[in-house]
Amino acid sequence: MSEIIKKQIERYETLLREMWAASAKYLGMHSANLLMERVVWEVSLEYQEIELLQYDQNGISCARIAASLEKNPDLPVEDMFMKFITRYVAILAKLLGHERTEEIKKRLKKEFTKLPLTSREE
Repeated sequence: MSEIIKKQIERYETLLREMWAASAKYLGMHSANLLMERVVWEVSLEYQEIELLQYDQNGISCARIAASLEKNPDLPVEDMFMKFITRYVAILAKLLGHERTEEIKKRLKKEFTKLPLTSREE
């Protein structure tokens, strides 16, 4: 795996951890886990590798996704994570409301300038 892809996955892992921690703060741990489960399921319909994302009360790990890239280097990592984040934010907007979601979107846009975030359904 190239160093660029490795850094990209690390960056997304950090972002997902922050999103998950913020969600757990507002929704509670159980609801945050259910939200992750729902988004993983939806995104896995297009990108099965997202099922390798590990998450529990201790946090999130993309290690298994990174390992799968050794076998499938053509995996569109950027597209997969963008779809995941966009879907996550869309569901979060419905659960938390517009104001809280806007706070999260601002933080995401600061970190990832290319994110096409919307709080509406796709």
